[in-house]
Amino acid sequence: MAEALISPNDEPPLSWAETRALMRSDFQRTVESMGNEGSALKRLFWRLLPTSQALFWHRISRHLFLRGWRNTAWVIFLVNTYLTRIEIAPTTSIGAGCFLGHAPVVLCGRIGRRFTLYGYGGLGGGMESRDIGGGSGLPVVGDDVLMAIRAMVLGPVRIGDGARIGPSCTVTRDVAARAVVASAPPRTLSTAAAADHPASNQEQP
Repeated sequence: MAEALISPNDEPPLSWAETRALMRSDFQRTVESMGNEGSALKRLFWRLLPTSQALFWHRISRHLFLRGWRNTAWVIFLVNTYLTRIEIAPTTSIGAGCFLGHAPVVLCGRIGRRFTLYGYGGLGGGMESRDIGGGSGLPVVGDDVLMAIRAMVLGPVRIGDGARIGPSCTVTRDVAARAVVASAPPRTLSTAAAADHPASNQEQP
């Protein structure tokens, strides 16, 4: 699991070369998700996706934030959020190779390498103010973690390396490495079962 010894606010500054390497690693995850093929036009299209743009501008705002240009970083964050509907605060630390499937998304805390989130969920606080290394009340996520659509991690919790969080799950407790978290499966009603409830078949006025 990614180490969380210091707050994301106190990390050492990134060089521009390091920031560019993070940008390339994010886009490479997008290319891989699309099958590693594509014309120049397709690659341009992938770069202009809201998810790609959100990560690109987050890397810039994070770079500026760690170098002391914090007001500028927050302005870029605001514009990024308005344009992409993806909220990634400059205080959020994200490792290389992040992939976001869809918007909207909220990411606040510390996130490891090769993180995957398929959209309509995210990471945040609001549960308590304890700091475990992701910021006050925020989670710490390890490497190679996958969060399915509408999955959320809330509060100062640790998500271990390689964990999988299923669709629509809300996690408020620590998750062990390589664990799989899933909500109760939905119940299926057959046509015959529906017929046993005449009220459900009545015409609506």
